[in-house]
Amino acid sequence: MGDKERHTRLLTALFLLGVGAWAGCTTKDIISGIKPPRVSLKGIRTLAVLKFDGPYGEAVRSRIYNRLAEVQHFSPVETPQLHALGDVTYGQVDNSRFFPALKQLEADGVITGSVTASVNEIHGADQVQVREGTGYYKKEKNVNGQWVDVEIKRTVVRPVPYIIRQASVDTKYDLLDLKSKQVIATGMVKETYNEKFGGDKEYGSFGHKLNDLPAPDGTMDELADRVAAKLVGRISRTKLGGIIKLDKDGNAMVKQGIELANGGLWEEAIEVWERVIHDEPDNAVAYYNLGVAHETLGDVKSLEIAKGMYRRAVRYEEKKLYRDAMVRVDQVLRRATRIR
Repeated sequence: MGDKERHTRLLTALFLLGVGAWAGCTTKDIISGIKPPRVSLKGIRTLAVLKFDGPYGEAVRSRIYNRLAEVQHFSPVETPQLHALGDVTYGQVDNSRFFPALKQLEADGVITGSVTASVNEIHGADQVQVREGTGYYKKEKNVNGQWVDVEIKRTVVRPVPYIIRQASVDTKYDLLDLKSKQVIATGMVKETYNEKFGGDKEYGSFGHKLNDLPAPDGTMDELADRVAAKLVGRISRTKLGGIIKLDKDGNAMVKQGIELANGGLWEEAIEVWERVIHDEPDNAVAYYNLGVAHETLGDVKSLEIAKGMYRRAVRYEEKKLYRDAMVRVDQVLRRATRIR
């Protein structure tokens, strides 16, 4: 074999190797790079709340429905007692066999989920200094200057029982767009409870006395309320987050809050903007962004807070963005008042 022929074969082999490698990489990149179509909550107005699995699923479901009824840009739909819908469990909402029943709801979307809950109590006792009567009395003047008998007290150390209640509610959820038949929002919301009743709190000015301990169901209802508020707040902000724009013309702290909000961490963003206002009470950008954070929740109370924030932003800086926001919220509040 001549040098020319060996050179030709070498070039051919390298070419085929390169083609194979390119084809393999391309196929791998295409497979790993598959992403679901870009969807949003923009078209979701009427929303049916299906059952939530788990022992406290109904408590969470009913509170989500009630919370949605307070939000101006969502209308909850009562779910009829259809047998097919009763079989829907978390993770199956996009199963095609349920589509005929879901279509009867005449809703833009449905939300369902699964709830895991736990409650635990730790019993113990603290050694607490308490004042107790001795059975002996002495004469003292009261506030009116009159002499009265006052029992002499002494300080003793006694064991005072306490109960620490620990509880949690974890809720996974899926939101299905009935037009595209795609799950467009999914996530998990968790709320915890850890409170001490009695013990060293029994005789203090702060804290809970043992008699303040609520029934376990009362604690779980409180957690269900908090879960529903956070979940509805999350999907509300997802719906309006791309429509109502944040003001990015701020200092480093303001921009830090914007990054948190863009990542879905609105509560953390609010804390940052509130710190900005604490340090700079005339920071119009922080007031405006706080207004956005409340407006996107959509309930009347939050809208009223948003209007106040926008008003303060306008007071410190006459920006069209701020004035338009104040007018927009005022119009929504007027409509809400007429409906009520």
